Amino acid sequence: METMNEEKLIKYLLQESDSEETKAVQEWISEDEANQKQFEEVQWIWKSSKVLLEKSEVDENLAWQRFTKLRNESSSAAPTQNQRFLQRGWFKAAAAVTLIFVSAWVYSAFLPQSGRAYYSSVELQSEGSPIEVAILDGTSITLNKNTSLSYSQKFLGKQRNVSLESGEAFFDVKRNENKPFVIQTEKVQITVLGTSFHVKTAGNTTEVIVVTGSVQVEIDGKKEVLKPDEKLRVNQETGEMEKTLPSNKLYNYYVSKRFQADRIPLEELVKTLNEAYDANIEIARDELRTLPITTTLEYGSLSKNLDVIRETLNLKISLSDGKIRIE
Repeated sequence: METMNEEKLIKYLLQESDSEETKAVQEWISEDEANQKQFEEVQWIWKSSKVLLEKSEVDENLAWQRFTKLRNESSSAAPTQNQRFLQRGWFKAAAAVTLIFVSAWVYSAFLPQSGRAYYSSVELQSEGSPIEVAILDGTSITLNKNTSLSYSQKFLGKQRNVSLESGEAFFDVKRNENKPFVIQTEKVQITVLGTSFHVKTAGNTTEVIVVTGSVQVEIDGKKEVLKPDEKLRVNQETGEMEKTLPSNKLYNYYVSKRFQADRIPLEELVKTLNEAYDANIEIARDELRTLPITTTLEYGSLSKNLDVIRETLNLKISLSDGKIRIE
């Protein structure tokens, strides 16, 4: 009997597998009666766990204590034939419930980070550099440096949830019309079915830029729908929303690993470089701030990128008192 990849079987039960994975699971089920039986048992356990796992207040340790107490009490007296029959049925039910709890603990403890999101909230935090995380439903999340978020996609829940606490992230969301992908900042809610977009939260402002698909942004009951190449700035204090077009593609540097400048003002590129490298770059003369620049810089050495800017615009760049001056 061929064994089935556990992750694929879980995704199939969640109706989140793609067409190839679905076909593979269905063929595995049909090729052997033992496979069919195993699948039905696993399916029954997952369905039976609906009420238990949806209620976060369930104390698993207390449930186990009650189970063992009932078991010990029932075994203290000599059972009749009918009692033995009932006990066998009761034991099957109790064993199944116990298996649900044990399975939940095992999955939470040993599944990859993305798998644990089916049972609890998973914390993600980047520090000095961006990180990319692929989650079990096929969605990819890229966190820029100094970003903190949590996500969960409980297998019996109606949506996939992300809480963006600080920083910025790029989401490439696997489409699932039955389970929307919802991002929550302090007061702003962003809902998508399947799309790619950038979200940044800083202070009282949340910024959303859509690359593909569409995104719904909501605050205080007010909603705005964004299409590709549209940008929305939301003031979380006043609820004011401002829709514009992105002035450049620099917001995506931590995903593409490039700073792409296409005839943008020099000051916009410098601002992004300061954020990316925690640098202190100053433009010495006002007339240089609006100087257009077209170039592509790799997200690598800052000194090399400054050399490219110097040569491209024929400028002087100097270092003094911890500040980098462009003049």
